[in-house]
Amino acid sequence: MKNLGLGIQELSELKGNGYIYVDKTEIIHKLITTGKYYFLSRPRRFGKSLLVNTIGDIFNGNKKLFKETWIYDKWNFEERYPVIKISFASLDYEDLDLDVVIMKAIKNIGSKNGITIKSETMKENFQELIIKLSEKNPVAILIDEYDKPIIDYITDLEIAEENRKILRNFYSVVKDLDKYIKLLFITGVSKFAKVSLFSELNNLTDITIEDDYSTITGYTEKEIIDNYGDYLDIVQKRLKIDREKVLYFLKRWYNGYSWDGEIFVYNPYSVISFLGSKSFKNFWFKSGTASFLLKLIRERGIDVREYDKGLLSVSEEALDSYNINSINMTVLLFQTGYLTIKSKEIDKYSYALSYNLGYPNLEVRRSFYLFLGSELAGVQVDVHSSNMRKILSAFRSNDMELFIKVMRSIFASIPENLSNGRYESYYHIVIYLILMFIGTDIKVEEKTNKGVIDAVVKTENYIYIMEFKMSSAKSAMDQIKSKKYYEKYLSDDRNVICMGVAFSKEDRNVDDFIVEEIE
Repeated sequence: MKNLGLGIQELSELKGNGYIYVDKTEIIHKLITTGKYYFLSRPRRFGKSLLVNTIGDIFNGNKKLFKETWIYDKWNFEERYPVIKISFASLDYEDLDLDVVIMKAIKNIGSKNGITIKSETMKENFQELIIKLSEKNPVAILIDEYDKPIIDYITDLEIAEENRKILRNFYSVVKDLDKYIKLLFITGVSKFAKVSLFSELNNLTDITIEDDYSTITGYTEKEIIDNYGDYLDIVQKRLKIDREKVLYFLKRWYNGYSWDGEIFVYNPYSVISFLGSKSFKNFWFKSGTASFLLKLIRERGIDVREYDKGLLSVSEEALDSYNINSINMTVLLFQTGYLTIKSKEIDKYSYALSYNLGYPNLEVRRSFYLFLGSELAGVQVDVHSSNMRKILSAFRSNDMELFIKVMRSIFASIPENLSNGRYESYYHIVIYLILMFIGTDIKVEEKTNKGVIDAVVKTENYIYIMEFKMSSAKSAMDQIKSKKYYEKYLSDDRNVICMGVAFSKEDRNVDDFIVEEIE
């Protein structure tokens, strides 16, 4: 049985050390034989670096690495092409200016190929390297994590803007060197406006949401079954469930990513992590939480409840890119993998394309609630997670004293400046994130024929009807009773518990609560 290759980004290491390689060479072949200038955006830990390195191995003529892959007898490996590969993830630009760091990388590539780069500017360096390397065959230029020098400083716009200008100058070299280039492939997480970085590259093809390349990264269910069948068997035995149920939960937790609204793929990092640990939990989100995203959501007072009220409709133009000075949070959440395309629609009058976005899966949804809840509450994630477990226990045992005690602890920890004076909506959002994270059967803002209930929480033995007010617990309970919110649940065998909770604007915490069981 081959080994799991978690985090391995080199095909030579996968093949040389007996790791599983999910063959993507057929779709790579299509890419490198039907076009020349490409851009691809995918979330972090989604196989981009392995893809880039595999393309490099093909152009380097490393045929032995491709034994037992689709491309092995479909590509002329005797015809080798020089490769310029730059990964901004491996460049240290914290202590040196970005252009200086890029120049060093270019000179190192030249040195490895027996070429001395004599030019004095970054742009001239790059141009000289391309021309000198292409003496026999045109070069393949592979750029990985192209956006990292900008994303790293997204909350420091002055540096981000300076790095953007440097990168724009860097990529402009390619425009006049077409005859020296076999392929240009640029990949990263974000997709900045084309005019912002690639204004000189009019022929750059963006394959991010192209149907033909929707599975170029990520795993299909068939790829998981074909490549990881032995590990699925082990999971079945460990969890004592059949293959069908393993695949069902695997799909709920780690599937759901789509860039065409039709084909949905699994997060490879999460799948491999799960097969190694044999337990369903958060892997991808924990591996690198985008703290700047959570900070932006809090600072802008964005109501994240909107992401659960059905699918968000976004035009193709809006989804296409963003500028660092005017970030659209919904688009940013899509590009970073926290939202994905669930379906697409074509307007019957204009034929304009739009996309419906939503959370891809349970892993992302739950983790988003946990980490954002922690950010809004102003506490460490492990503390917030512990509080969530206590709240779930309180609901399961009908211990509302414990529920209120934990809620008071959470609200007491919120720094005064976090809510920016928007107390009622802020506290509603914190409660919403808490209830949604604990993962039991919960409806927030549940509609009835008499009105909208703030929250309905269902456990094995109890149904809780909850109303939250800034006035008094009595007014919250009076609303539940006057509108008879509980009526639709009376036919259920479970105990129906009504709960009115009041918040104090002065104390910024739970002031009072009333609990009544409906007989």
